[in-house]
Amino acid sequence: MTDELQREEERGVSILLRYQGPAVDDGTMNVYDAAANMVAFSNFVVAAAHKLYGEDVQVTADITAFKHASFGTDLMFQVMQATAATLPMLPNLISVATTVKESIELYRFLKGEEPAKVQHINDHSINVTNNSGNIIVVHTPSLHLTLDRKAGEAAAQFIGAALSKPGVNQIEISSDGAQLVQATTDEALFYHPIGDEETLTESTSRMGLVIESLSFKDGNKWKMWNGSETLGYAMEDEDFIGRVNNGEAFRKGDILTCDVRVTQTKSGTALKLQRVIVKVYDHKTALDQPDLDLGT
Repeated sequence: MTDELQREEERGVSILLRYQGPAVDDGTMNVYDAAANMVAFSNFVVAAAHKLYGEDVQVTADITAFKHASFGTDLMFQVMQATAATLPMLPNLISVATTVKESIELYRFLKGEEPAKVQHINDHSINVTNNSGNIIVVHTPSLHLTLDRKAGEAAAQFIGAALSKPGVNQIEISSDGAQLVQATTDEALFYHPIGDEETLTESTSRMGLVIESLSFKDGNKWKMWNGSETLGYAMEDEDFIGRVNNGEAFRKGDILTCDVRVTQTKSGTALKLQRVIVKVYDHKTALDQPDLDLGT
């Protein structure tokens, strides 16, 4: 990926979702539906960013406009220094907007069914064959996004469910004033999770982890040093989260002794490794420890 394109996406990319139809024109689209669609669309675009740059890239989605059933989101990319040097080298034309466009087109092409065949052309492009024998070429992140269950659930909400409502005939997604893709009522049934996520392996082990960076926002990952590398770990220990919320002090270099569950899943052709801290048994502060080699 070019440095220029990466800098543009780090500054922020505005992507607009617009609904069309009588319910939009007269402003009668249900406010709860509109809010659910807004969240689902944001989740879908953030998922596209993760497929493109990796799960460690921090992405925020801020609403910049909301009028009737139209809204824009600015996606601000914050790449940690530890991962900036290891961002994937991508062709010039691959961007978050391109990934969103190709994924939505791919749902339509597949008609909601799993691909009949997937053939890698090179590191970045894939031939996808549908069940009618037709072939489309997409970038790898676009296929991974389409086959991701959570992204499919988001698409089912802001496209499938939205277009199934009376008075909504079409959606249009644009970026910087240029239309990326659209979908109509006739295609509503195509937008849903494609294929089931399959668990390949799962194991739980007790280990010590050194805190490198903290996240006190629900759902965000803690960066932990495991003795050989720094990785992101989700936190599921509710008792420990309660201690965090009640003000227990943490700092870089603290050691947590905990049970960690590592799960490898397969969704379509995409493999995913998830690391989750399920139980924290002990918290030793950095002040109680000798100087630690964090590999820096």
